[in-house]
Amino acid sequence: MMAKEIKLAKIGDYMEGQIEQLLRVTVLETDSKLKKGSPVDTGRFRVSWQVGENSNNSTPAPPGDYKGTAVPLKGLNYTAGQEKLGNYYSIHNNLPYAEPLANGHSPQADAGWIDLVAKEMQAYVRSQYEKIKRQG
Repeated sequence: MMAKEIKLAKIGDYMEGQIEQLLRVTVLETDSKLKKGSPVDTGRFRVSWQVGENSNNSTPAPPGDYKGTAVPLKGLNYTAGQEKLGNYYSIHNNLPYAEPLANGHSPQADAGWIDLVAKEMQAYVRSQYEKIKRQG
């Protein structure tokens, strides 16, 4: 395998681009895992996950039946694929019953399932960051 040739003056830009790509994948994958793992009665909880860029104040989906509804990536001050270093991103669900569901209130999801997603993604980020450093 041939090493990528990068001019010395461009190393910082290259590494920043690699880390921003990791940031993009992490935000999108975490959002996807949270939605897929969400217990579904009416589907409102699943469709109320949102991504915030430098904010986590949002409005959940109104009451209704969302079963079978495609779950779009929604966000507050956020455009998917435009993640930048220096911003912070939160994936949140502001429904009043979100915390009980996270703590195992539903037989469809064990207590701590959100923490498991977070730990899985932290391990993913660490491993990918180490790979970026090695491959430079």
